[in-house]
Amino acid sequence: MIMRGRDRSGGFSLVELLVVMAIVAILMGISIPILQMFSQNEMDRGARALYTMVRSARVYASTYNVRTAVVYRLDSDPAGKPVMDSLRLNGPNASVRVLRAATVLYQLPSNMGSYKGLYVPTPDYGGEFQPFSPDYGVLLDVPPQNYQMPPVQTPAFSYGIAEDPSSGANIGWLGMSWVRQYDGPVEPGTTADENSKVWLMGHVFDPGGRLEVGGSNATTQRFSVLYAPMPDRPVADRTWSSAEINDSMISAWWGKTNPDDLPQMGLIGIPIEIYRSTGRVRMGSL
Repeated sequence: MIMRGRDRSGGFSLVELLVVMAIVAILMGISIPILQMFSQNEMDRGARALYTMVRSARVYASTYNVRTAVVYRLDSDPAGKPVMDSLRLNGPNASVRVLRAATVLYQLPSNMGSYKGLYVPTPDYGGEFQPFSPDYGVLLDVPPQNYQMPPVQTPAFSYGIAEDPSSGANIGWLGMSWVRQYDGPVEPGTTADENSKVWLMGHVFDPGGRLEVGGSNATTQRFSVLYAPMPDRPVADRTWSSAEINDSMISAWWGKTNPDDLPQMGLIGIPIEIYRSTGRVRMGSL
């Protein structure tokens, strides 16, 4: 007699295994673009927030006829050291500094006694630095003009002591100037406390809303900074490429020696551009 409904032995059949593998592959194919989309949206939101802040500094300057600056805060990793750059294989700039927060300040007028010329918070921001996303920051290299090229490293910039204007850090390459914030109460009839004066780097707009630039970039008319993934993120999160990126590709990329038959690669990020003569601010693209 033929027995029906006999219990099967444990395990999966080959067909079932293939079906499961196909479903997993489909889900991975769907999830990876979704994750990339979320990452792109996060970068877009952060860049737009910075763009809005720079524009607000320009508007405040022209509206109230006073020098106004969007200033930045340097930050480092939890160990208190500059961040390691995954795209720099070696060399003196393998550790870099990154701008991680911003706020808006305006300059006190000449009738403020010992406080004159110092920068204090605008009412809108109240001196509170607005942090960027933990995974993103503003790189302290000049963004590339061509989307396939590396950033322009500025040899005059001393990454380790960038907070000190006497260090020779040429922040003018990024369209910035040094400003001195007064980090304390401003009280009539009193003298400004020297310990409350803090040097900060920032984009400064004159009372007409035009960009004032420190350093020797007298003829440059357009400046930009790059809002991008943090330098310690994996290379795959920071770059795009037509092939899998390896050390030789990165070296050729930095050296700008890629022949036409080599895979192409470039940075991922969103430039914030400022036009010097008009103060116009726009979000660019790489």
